[in-house]
Amino acid sequence: MLKIIFLGGLTLLSAIGYAQKTRVEGSAATYAGDSLFFKTYSDYITYSEESLSRIKVDSKGNFSTTLKVVEPTFVFVGLGAQRGYFFAEPGKSYTLILPPKVPKTEEDRLNPFFKEESIQLGIANCPKNDINYLTAIFDDNFNQEFSAIAQEIYKKKGKATPNTSIYSLDTIGRKENNPYFNAYKKYRFGLIQHLTMMYKSKGISDKYFSQKPILYQNPSYMELFNQIYDRYFLFFNNPSKEDNVGSSIGAASLTRLKKVLAKDSILRDNKLQELVILKGIHDGFYEDNFSRKNLLILLDSLYFSSTIPEHKYIATNIRDKVIQLLPGYFPPMLKLYDVEGKAVSLDQFKGKFIYLNFCSINSYTCLQDFALLQKIHEKYGNKVEIISISTDPDIEDLKYFVKNKPYKWKFVHYGTNPDVITRYDVRAYPTYFLINPEGKMEVSPAPSPREKLEILLINQLKNKDML
Repeated sequence: MLKIIFLGGLTLLSAIGYAQKTRVEGSAATYAGDSLFFKTYSDYITYSEESLSRIKVDSKGNFSTTLKVVEPTFVFVGLGAQRGYFFAEPGKSYTLILPPKVPKTEEDRLNPFFKEESIQLGIANCPKNDINYLTAIFDDNFNQEFSAIAQEIYKKKGKATPNTSIYSLDTIGRKENNPYFNAYKKYRFGLIQHLTMMYKSKGISDKYFSQKPILYQNPSYMELFNQIYDRYFLFFNNPSKEDNVGSSIGAASLTRLKKVLAKDSILRDNKLQELVILKGIHDGFYEDNFSRKNLLILLDSLYFSSTIPEHKYIATNIRDKVIQLLPGYFPPMLKLYDVEGKAVSLDQFKGKFIYLNFCSINSYTCLQDFALLQKIHEKYGNKVEIISISTDPDIEDLKYFVKNKPYKWKFVHYGTNPDVITRYDVRAYPTYFLINPEGKMEVSPAPSPREKLEILLINQLKNKDML
């Protein structure tokens, strides 16, 4: 039986301390009339976004707002096809210099995997001991060296030696002795050492993570952590031994899992061990190696047993992110428009099964499935609502297709809500889901019409006394 977590009122600020106000202002005529959304990552395992402020740029391009931050925080803001970022320290004021606006093209907007160009924002009259000044100077030099090493590794098939000049970058900011920036540098050098295999993963773990403070809000620390402990459950698992990661997850036992992981001397520290478990649970949900149900039980167990506020918060974020596609939970909400311009949402069809599919009219497999879906619609249309979400770039192509085909179920276009693809974790077309009459996910992913779908539907309808 899965535990139900009630997490009302838990926020990042309550998890890590009290916030101070940081003032942000600027003037950028090309953004006049736009809304700016200042955000941060609430954690660097799920990369869940947390809103810090939303402001309207006035007709002259001026803007000002305050952000509440507890510690030096990586802050980003969407700027069309670009994404600006800076580091906000509690109690400070910043006059931001925004780059000229580059709007997203329609192709960019419709692409849920489009990544904005990341640009560190300029700050007027920025003192040389400010984190933003220090990171800008450091990253400009470091990134060039990092790219050169990556190219060398590619050419030499995995072998490269970092130029000793990269370590001269350690002199940047030495006089200022800023703890946040010093850690930022340290873990950037760790990335180089890991990339060039100067140290194997265990060596990196020992040097950078064993008996070291966990820097939850330092992106440099967390980037190296995520690389070193990527899919850790899978690589640490030893099926030849009776007591291993797989058997611990199979038994849904957090106590047993902790004992197994503690065989790694580095993970005898409870705080680091819990963070690695959270990372492993998160990664496990996106693979097929472990039971998702058992991973969720482990996640709930860790949430209730942990005494570390940050870990409770990360566990909450993981749970919020993964449960929406699990059977028994409400799927991500959607509101899209059909070819006649009418809004379509899932809650319109309570009392019926919904067979939801993501498709493209340019996919041969989808076109084959449509012919089979027509038969399903004719037989079960009064009990099963079929909704096909078209991901084709132009809705006019969809309109023409529907007008010239005999298909009578609902076709909607994703164009007004492109991120529906990522929220449903769609990786190929077609992809199917079955939602039950209560509006909860029933089968995820569901079989296609070619994979004995009708048998599944008959059994589901019988279970609900709908046949």
